[in-house]
Amino acid sequence: MTPSSPAGSPQTPDRTPDLAEILTYFHGAALLMAGKPEGLKRLDLSADGFWTSFTAILVAAPPVALSWIEFEAVEREAGLAGLASPAAAYGAHALADILAWILPIVILMLAARPLGLTRKIAPLVIATNWGGALLAWALTPYWLLIFVLGNGPASEALGLAATVATILLTARLTSTAIGRDLSVACGVVALMIVSTLVAYGAVMDVTGIPLL
Repeated sequence: MTPSSPAGSPQTPDRTPDLAEILTYFHGAALLMAGKPEGLKRLDLSADGFWTSFTAILVAAPPVALSWIEFEAVEREAGLAGLASPAAAYGAHALADILAWILPIVILMLAARPLGLTRKIAPLVIATNWGGALLAWALTPYWLLIFVLGNGPASEALGLAATVATILLTARLTSTAIGRDLSVACGVVALMIVSTLVAYGAVMDVTGIPLL
């Protein structure tokens, strides 16, 4: 890709990544989750690659939308089902997930200097964007299984296991991407989790639609 706007300003990539490129980025993110720094070599760490990595939001959209359907069909409490129309409910899900994806990145970029991550923030954002999309697709079998199991102890145990696995893999990806020890990565991931909860809370407060 070639730069399409001046340095230091948001760029508009000349094209979106094709399937082969997306799979390469997924492979890079998977290597980082496995603790292998060479995974960064499979990511586009250029200025264009930074902005292109936000297309990971679109790449993750199908499995994320599946999670919305699962929540509305399986987890939504019967007494709250009539609080909003389907369009409003799914719109709230979409807004919450987009905000939950973007807000942690904005906070990390603002906190990069105090955290000593100024030179690492771009690779970290790129890695977490593609890592987030990879994890979204990896969770697809879980969402499908919940449709079969319904609410119950088994689904709750699976949900807890999936949540813990996602956090641990994100922490490992973060640690490998920034070349720091795991304690720093855990602090970064904790910041991401808190800002994600804030994003969901803000959308629920504004819309009045429970999403958790």
